[in-house]
Amino acid sequence: MPAAAPTRVERAFLSKAQFLISTSSKVAFHILGCRAVLPAMNSNLGSVANDAHVQSMLNKYHLSTRGACNYAYRDVWGPREKSMGDPWSPANPAGTVILRLAENSLMHKEVGEFLRAQMNVSPVEHLTYSTGPRGSRRLRRAAAAFLTERFHSQKHTTYHNILVTPGLASAIDGITFAICNEGDGILIPQPLYNGFKVDILNRSNVRVVGVKYEGIEGFTGLDDLFLPDVNKVALETALRQAKDEGINIRALLVSNPHNPLGRCYPPETLREFASFCGKNDLHFISDEIYAFSVFPNPKIPKPTPFTSILALNLHGVIDPARMHILYGASKDFCANGLRMGFVCTNNEGIMGAMSSIGIFSWSPHVLQDAWAAMMEDKQWVERFMTQKRDLMVDRYKMITAFLSKHGIPYYEMNAGLFVWVDLRHLLVSKSSAQQSDYSAVRVTSPDAPVNLQRELRIAEICVKNGVMIAPGHVYLPEEHGWFRITFTVGKEALEEGLNRFLASIKEIEAESQDRI
Repeated sequence: MPAAAPTRVERAFLSKAQFLISTSSKVAFHILGCRAVLPAMNSNLGSVANDAHVQSMLNKYHLSTRGACNYAYRDVWGPREKSMGDPWSPANPAGTVILRLAENSLMHKEVGEFLRAQMNVSPVEHLTYSTGPRGSRRLRRAAAAFLTERFHSQKHTTYHNILVTPGLASAIDGITFAICNEGDGILIPQPLYNGFKVDILNRSNVRVVGVKYEGIEGFTGLDDLFLPDVNKVALETALRQAKDEGINIRALLVSNPHNPLGRCYPPETLREFASFCGKNDLHFISDEIYAFSVFPNPKIPKPTPFTSILALNLHGVIDPARMHILYGASKDFCANGLRMGFVCTNNEGIMGAMSSIGIFSWSPHVLQDAWAAMMEDKQWVERFMTQKRDLMVDRYKMITAFLSKHGIPYYEMNAGLFVWVDLRHLLVSKSSAQQSDYSAVRVTSPDAPVNLQRELRIAEICVKNGVMIAPGHVYLPEEHGWFRITFTVGKEALEEGLNRFLASIKEIEAESQDRI
């Protein structure tokens, strides 16, 4: 019997998948996360100047070497724009359910209503250069008060310590530009937020140096990544290896709460980070953008609460001028598109260096003051955070119940907007999976290239079936087979996305039946 003709929805999915996985275009590499394996991602410009693809872009578009390199290998949003322009909704069943991006849409209505009520234009403050690229005085004061009160800062923070940026990507780019020379390195514990590679590399051409844990004494699994003793040895090992390779390390950057693992570092580990930086004359940068995206999870009976490095007494441990905190509106305030963040630092040199280039990425003061109004309204913030937390608990229960029902393992978390899902069993033989033997999926394994292709194949099939999830290798884990899936979306979207994800898993399992 001939197969039934595809429906309109199926034809739309097929067309989109063919576009996304086209081997004739670099778009596929960006959409599916292959950027991490491309040669220019962590190399200096000299090492890629002779790359054939870079040379082709340089000659075709009359670009500089750095411009050609960025276009050829580092342009995330150009290709992504095409895939993001057709999101799923009940009225658009052929659209893609996007569970790849770390966005929290659960409180968009409330944020929108607040912004509409607060968008009052003051000609003097908002239609002039006002106080310049360091940020509006109102937002800087509101941010300082917010940090002092809600982050339990040991010292009173003032607006002089705050520099406003259009999101944390800009903040990390600016601070990297201020403290690093081209070819220097920044240590980041693995797995790590994939955006760090873009923020650190694209303009400043500074290296991301991952801190590895495999083989470190005391490391047996993901829980151990948060232990102070394990981190102490891992950091010392990473620094020593970087020096042996001729890389000048300038800083340690951590995300707390952790992205993509969704856990908080305990104070003892944060103190170890600070001590390591103090002893080695490094900057300590703490990205705390998920500080209030922490929620109760009964499966973690004694969760580690969020602690800001501002709340720690680090006198004599690290020079205060080397300690910097990053925060923004995107995650906790459900406003990725607002493009609002800030750096909190005691280092006037960094403030000045970042201010000098801030004029190139200067967010409108009218938007800055709208976010300031949110932080100033303590009652609104309390209601907002409570309601958001309740909704996050609901969606987390929804996604984890679905995964458990279908026998799909995942890492329990209680912070962030996503779940770290374990699909390693789809990369190894059935007998290895039954014995929980996943040694073959380590990135140091001889099977690593094959496992990477299998991981990408899973992402391909998900895209074909109309759901985007994030393949784990873009976060530089030490094993292939993990995926990050966002759960902070509407119920209907999450349900539809999970059903499409399950259909994709079944398709992969059918493809893999010959592996014994």
